[in-house]
Amino acid sequence: MWYGEGLRQHMWMRAGDFAHIPANVPHLPYNASESIPCFGLVARTDPNEQESVTLLNIPDPGVAER
Repeated sequence: MWYGEGLRQHMWMRAGDFAHIPANVPHLPYNASESIPCFGLVARTDPNEQESVTLLNIPDPGVAER
């Protein structure tokens, strides 16, 4: 997952890992594999979760790596 200001920070996650993303922290989860499916469980405490999402105009950092 890319996260933080400008999506400059990166973390790898594996099955069973947990990540807490504080409010208002930009983040971009992704699947690095082109052949193995990835599943994630997302839980939010905001009852208006979709209305509270702010899309940012930040280039996908994973695209630049390929």
